[in-house]
Parts: sequence; structure tokens; C-alpha cells
Amino acid sequence: MSANHALATPMGCAGIVAVLLAASPASALQPLELFVASARDHNPDSLEARANLSQQSAQADAALGRALPGISARGTYGRNQYESRFTIALPGAPVQSSVITPLDQWNGSATLNVPLVDLASFRRIDAARSSASGAERQLAATRLQVEGQVVQEYYQLVANLALVAASQRALEVSREGLRLAEARFRAGVAPALDVDRARADVEQQVQQLASAQLQVALTARALTSSSGIAPDASVAVELADDLHTEPELSTFETGLPELPSVASAALGMRAAEQQADAQRFALLPSLSGSLTEYGTNTPGFGAHDGYFQAGLTLSWSLDLTSFANIRGQDAAAEAARARELRTRLIAGDAIHAQWNRVAAGIARSRSARAGREAAAHAAEMSRERYQAGTATQLDLLQAQRDAFAAEVARIQADADLVNARAQLRLSSGHSLLAANES
Repeated sequence: MSANHALATPMGCAGIVAVLLAASPASALQPLELFVASARDHNPDSLEARANLSQQSAQADAALGRALPGISARGTYGRNQYESRFTIALPGAPVQSSVITPLDQWNGSATLNVPLVDLASFRRIDAARSSASGAERQLAATRLQVEGQVVQEYYQLVANLALVAASQRALEVSREGLRLAEARFRAGVAPALDVDRARADVEQQVQQLASAQLQVALTARALTSSSGIAPDASVAVELADDLHTEPELSTFETGLPELPSVASAALGMRAAEQQADAQRFALLPSLSGSLTEYGTNTPGFGAHDGYFQAGLTLSWSLDLTSFANIRGQDAAAEAARARELRTRLIAGDAIHAQWNRVAAGIARSRSARAGREAAAHAAEMSRERYQAGTATQLDLLQAQRDAFAAEVARIQADADLVNARAQLRLSSGHSLLAANES
């Protein structure tokens, strides 16, 4: 099954999920829903996207914090080798002694800084919030991508399990053909060449079975890595699809602007534009206020242990770097617009491709099922005619191989179709877990 194949519609979530999971009996392979849900908590891509969201949210809070009032404090302590004093003796007044430098000296200050006017910082706050919202949408988009990967591997495993079962049946048919050829050889009605051909056909089916079992092992491991759950691959799963047609393509394309990947790209573009605005606002002066309270045990001649100081600060700077930064941010905004357009086109192309894959898959499955029935009937007729001596062994072997090839084609076509329906639904922004989350 191609990695680009896909499955289901955005209409009737609960019913669609039930159809998708109908191929999973409890005694065999676990339901698809179980793997999809587990992947959200174990898939590395999902974990990374979740961490990126936390990081962007923290950066948005940090940008806001830089524009809010802040408090800073500072304290110093010093031990002096000598204490310095001076004495004042005024006529008619008692003698006064003051310490200039004590043995133990401490000083402390606490400052409240209040940004008053800083348009560049305010715009950067908007950009940080847009980036955080974009990261949230990207997490949703990543989860849909992870679901698509899990669905792809799940139905490929289902197809490989069915291929193993078909290979085992073909091997039994080949062994029965070998026994029949040996019996006819012993009866003197068939040459030894028929026995050799039958034995070679058995060995070919043994190789086919080994190849199918290898694919099961590899696909099961890939599904385990993607979802964090080891699948039970001991029993084959019967695929079923009623070959119904999907709604019109426009039904899936209506929500294109709201797709998580498209919305994330749009928010990234907005954040880049806001950063460009902030760079222009940096050409304007900024105004801040401060209030500092001082305390000391060495007031000196001021005779005050504590006092405050308030002030306003107007800051402005201008150089060639400022204009270069503006051009750089404008270029970054243009690149973000291009990324948003590319993401929108890719999302639309994906919906278009998956919808057409479903349409083609329906035709393939219908034809493959008819071909399997015809090939199976031809194989049975060839076997009866060979037993009656009216057909050659080559006719029998060819009919059996055609029947096996038709069964393989039917298995792959049905798996591709079921997978295509799910991928169509995912590409249009509808999670397979939406029915349970609503």
C-alpha cells in the first residue's frame, strides 16, 4: 500500500469510525482507535509539537512580562577594618557623635520599573501571542499527520496479515497438487516432469509465505514505533468496504482555511508581519518610569536611614542597523506569506488527491473482487479437468497462480480503499478520535 494512500469522510464522524473499526475483532488485531489514541502520547512527532507549544506559550508570557511593571532589589554588606566617627561640640549643647563608616555596613534598594510607552514591545507581545496560537494549531496538524501515519501502517499490516493467510492457503493448494501429481505418476498416467513441476510450485509458495511473514514483522514493528502499542498479529483481519461513493469534492474543500496546518501557517505569517511592525516602532522613543527606595545604616550627613527616588526615562536611538533590521523583518514576513500560500496549496492538493484515490480505489476493489471470483472458479475447473485427465498440469499451475495473484490484488485493493477513506477524512481536518472527543 502506497504511503500516500488515504480513508473516510468528514460527514457522520461516529458512523465512519464504526466502519473503520469494524475490521478489528477483539480476538485478533486491536482496534485502530487504540493505536491512534496511543500515538498522541507516545509518537515523537506529537511529543515534539506539544513541547513546541509549551515553549511558544512561555515565550509569549515572557514578552508580556517585559512590558509589565517589574521589581528589582539589591543589597550589599561590607565589613570595614576601622570605624570612622566625628564629634560635634556646639556651645551650650551636648556633644554629638556620628558614625561615618561603621565596622558593619549595609545598603539596600528596591526599584519599581514601569514601562509607560513602548510601542515596539507592545507589538512584539502580539507577535508572540500569534506564534503561540500557531504552535497550538501546529500541534493539531501534527496529530493529524501522526494519525495518518498510524492508519497507513495499520491497514498495511491488515493487508499483510491477509496476504500471509492467502499464502498459506496457496501453499496447501500447491501441496495438494503435488500429492495429485505423485498419485497420477504412480498410476502411470502422468510423467515425472509433472511431479517436479508440482514440487517447484510448492517451494515457490513457501518462499511467498516467508516473504509475507517478513512484511508482517516489519509493518508490525513500524506500527509499534508510531503508536507505542505492539499489535497482535497472530490472526488475519477481514477487510470490508461497501464500495459507497464519497460526497462531492467541494464538501471536503469547504473547511480548507480552518485546517490546522493552514491556520498555523496563517498565524505564522501574522506573527512575522507583527514583528515587522515592531521593528518600525523601534524607531520611536520609549518612555518608562521608576521608583527606588534606598535603605542604609550609614546615612552620613543626610541623617536619613531610608529615602526614595522617582524618575522618568525617555530612550531613543537611531542608526543604520535599525533600517537594516526593518528590511530583514519585511523579508521574513514575505517568506512567511510564501509559506502560508505553499501550505494552503499542499493541503488543497492533498484533499484533491485523496478524494480521487478513493474514487479510483472503489473501481479497483470492485474489479479486483470480480477478478478473484473468476480466477478462483477457473482454478477449480482446471483442477477438476486435470484430475479427469483433460487438462495439462501447466494449465492447472497457471490457473492456481492466477487465482493467488487475483487474491493478492483484491487484498491490496480493499486495504488501499479503506485506508484512502481514512486519509481523506484526515486531510480535510477531521480526526478519527473526533467522535469520542465531542
